[in-house]
Amino acid sequence: MTNFIKPHWPIITIIILGIFFRFWQISQLPGGLFPDEAANGLDVNSILAGDYKPFYERGNGREALFFYFLAIPVALFGRGAWQHHVVSAGIGLLSVIAAYLLAKKMFGKRIALLAGFLMAVSSYAATISRTAFRANTVPLFSILVLYFLICFFQTREPKKKYWYAALSGLAFALGFYTYISFRMMLPLLFGFAILLVLSQRHKLKSIIQQYWKYKTVFALTFILGFSWIGYYFLTHPGTFIGRAGQVSIFSPDLNQGNILGTFWEVFKATILSFFSAGDVNWRHNVSGYPFLSPLASPFFALALIVFSFAIFKLLRQVWSRKLNKETVYQSLVAVWFWFMLIPELTTAEGIPHGLRLIGVIPPMFILSAWGIDWLWQRIRIREAYFKAGLASVFLFSTFAVNYHAYFVVAAESPEYYYAFRSDLSVVSQYLNARNQKEKTYLSLDKFSVQTVDYLTTAANRPYILLVPEKSFAIKLNQGDQVVFTQSTIFDSIKFKQHHPDSKLVLERKNKFGEKIMLVYERL
Repeated sequence: MTNFIKPHWPIITIIILGIFFRFWQISQLPGGLFPDEAANGLDVNSILAGDYKPFYERGNGREALFFYFLAIPVALFGRGAWQHHVVSAGIGLLSVIAAYLLAKKMFGKRIALLAGFLMAVSSYAATISRTAFRANTVPLFSILVLYFLICFFQTREPKKKYWYAALSGLAFALGFYTYISFRMMLPLLFGFAILLVLSQRHKLKSIIQQYWKYKTVFALTFILGFSWIGYYFLTHPGTFIGRAGQVSIFSPDLNQGNILGTFWEVFKATILSFFSAGDVNWRHNVSGYPFLSPLASPFFALALIVFSFAIFKLLRQVWSRKLNKETVYQSLVAVWFWFMLIPELTTAEGIPHGLRLIGVIPPMFILSAWGIDWLWQRIRIREAYFKAGLASVFLFSTFAVNYHAYFVVAAESPEYYYAFRSDLSVVSQYLNARNQKEKTYLSLDKFSVQTVDYLTTAANRPYILLVPEKSFAIKLNQGDQVVFTQSTIFDSIKFKQHHPDSKLVLERKNKFGEKIMLVYERL
């Protein structure tokens, strides 16, 4: 065991940090299940009932792969917030490991370790990994596609080439079952395939003869994996775009007739989000914090400039038919980053939007790691202990900044808990325990009630839903109860005025002393 740990302790440490940032206190942070997360659970209910689909129509339509992952812990442990969050956290951890493996293939072990470390402790990556949205599968599958393709080109063993061709085709297909932003991998792969072919145009016939079997394997595994959802998109063409059309910069309701001006404002806000003001939505990010810590962002900027210029170098090399491996990898990471910005840059709602940007997470940390390593190689310090101390300070400071952002700032913010509607978990527990549908009324809006619907599935949703602003008009019989949540407590004031014979029989508060549930009963 010691013989294994000793040479691998850096990556083992990174994995431990990734586990810590994604799983520590997972049952309390976040403490609730946001209605969009619960909507996934409602589709999990369908899966567990035998209704298998590649795409579910609820909420403008959503790809289903993540829901099948969710179904496993739900089937084993029942319905609850942590059963969802451990799935997304696990996928986030696998993404860290996959990013390390990919970066190692491209730029070597040192940059791979840095990229893995930065991604493992990132407050942005940790926050979104603890949010049970299907978008979390995008970084993992985009990494896997590139990793298997690079393994294919790097290995010389024919048998392994067949395996990597098959795995890359399958990973590419499965990516279409994840989230809409994954579809940017299609033009990325297609574009690089054309460039590689053009760079070998002088021996095109031999290239075709050499690779046609592998391409056939890739195509067959892709078709096999894609066919289910491909047929669905073919028979339901409107689902391929989904909500993207509603938030597009081309929508007159959002651009006010100025598409270029709107695009420029979105572009500025997006780029600045890596350095200053990030997404304010607590479910996507530590509210308002930049997506990169100030310790990493300057190196990210340096690498992004260098790698973006590498794209033009690559075009020159394609023309001269002399490809340089480093230029190919640098330009690939740059194009990967810029392409994954497109889902954000073509929308004009909630900018910057950490969820739409989720595809940039792997290239963002690979770029940052390359920039750090570039500077590190140019630091001329003879004393090894001093250089080691400098590295330790940097790594510990990066850990501390991100730890403070999530486990102090977010964990101690009432807004964070409300963003996940932790009050609805408390309400659901009460409704399940009471289990008297004909005598229990719930004052809650139709969007938020998805959480309660899901968490009370086993008890057959034991309540009658009231429109919050009209809850005062309900006629009650003796023993009837009306339950108000944190979002509808204001409506309880008017209810109490119209029902003086009702008594407050239960009041729940969160750890911040905020009222999150009131229960009134007709005496």
